[in-house]
Amino acid sequence: MRTGSHGATDLSPVCMAAALHFDLSVHNFGIQEYMRHAPETDRVFPHSYSFENGLMHPGEAPGLASTLMSRSRQNGRPSAPTCP
Repeated sequence: MRTGSHGATDLSPVCMAAALHFDLSVHNFGIQEYMRHAPETDRVFPHSYSFENGLMHPGEAPGLASTLMSRSRQNGRPSAPTCP
């Protein structure tokens, strides 16, 4: 039996990155569904994975290669979260 990971846009790019890493780690990989996220979503969840010529690549960034950006109260633009 082969895997078939969900990759619809109702899941965040963080979930897509996790699914991609899972796909790469199992011996019975089958297919990965992929739908592009809206540019607004990509701005809030920057990621290094890519889709080109029908193939997905996880990118070179560490971890899941996806970062959650929070909104800055001053300008309403995405900014990297900080620890106190």
